[in-house]
Amino acid sequence: MAGICLTLDVGGSSIKYALIDSDRNLTHHGKVPSPHGSRSAHLDAMAGIYEQFRGQVEGIAISYPGIIDSEAGICKTTGALELGLDFPLVQELEARCGVPVTVMNDAKAAALAEASWGALAGCADGVVIVLGTGIGGALIQDGKVRMGKHFSAGEFSTISMDEHVETIEHTWCGLNGSSKLITTAAYAKGVDPASINGEDVFCWVNEGDPAVCMALDRFTAQLAVMIRNLQLIYDPERVAIGGGISQQPKLMESLQKNLDQLHRMAAIYGMPEAQVVTCKYYNDANLIGAYAYYVQRRG
Repeated sequence: MAGICLTLDVGGSSIKYALIDSDRNLTHHGKVPSPHGSRSAHLDAMAGIYEQFRGQVEGIAISYPGIIDSEAGICKTTGALELGLDFPLVQELEARCGVPVTVMNDAKAAALAEASWGALAGCADGVVIVLGTGIGGALIQDGKVRMGKHFSAGEFSTISMDEHVETIEHTWCGLNGSSKLITTAAYAKGVDPASINGEDVFCWVNEGDPAVCMALDRFTAQLAVMIRNLQLIYDPERVAIGGGISQQPKLMESLQKNLDQLHRMAAIYGMPEAQVVTCKYYNDANLIGAYAYYVQRRG
């Protein structure tokens, strides 16, 4: 069993971190700004976190955005971090810190946390959908996260919704990213989308504002269609919804209503109904999943 490990959840705006032990207790939470454009500055930031705990941890487990070759420890893409292609993160950070390092795509890390100890524990086949600015995702096959030939299985964000593939508005994240819900709700209220956030949206929903409730219904209706499509393509035992807004009971209530309606309409085909649950670990899922992968690799 692995000892205490430093876990890093690298995002576009910050690098969140915590120590985790073999009982999955998270302590010493913190975060630092995430440098963009410079590999050296980016590595300095991660190594600087490690220096706070040098001698206290046996290794570093990282959740990272982009397409990741976890076996080789290479970030094939780095997204908004703008660190170029084929960034040998594990090799570079091990050289700086002198301890074992593992890295896994952030959505796949969240899925591994749920498959290992969370909402998908015990499921042979499942799907994780993480609702954020984009649509993070992963497929669980035989209890393991499926990577795919090019390490991009479950990259749901850029699924095309029509023939217009060149703009983000016509992708799944364009329809079901959190910014779409915020924008739709803002227009319903007649306010500037830049002036509100997701908490404002669900405050109005919980107050029963009819225009915003209708915006939420349209949002979850599209999400329900895509979940049904995944159910038909992959036939998972369970679909787990994560991301900040998944903690909102009204979101899951609206989503289930639309899923039930789709199932009734398509009952003639006799297809199975998707079982949809919320993720267990919420904001800690990436950290816990990164640790789960470290344990798999390092024992």
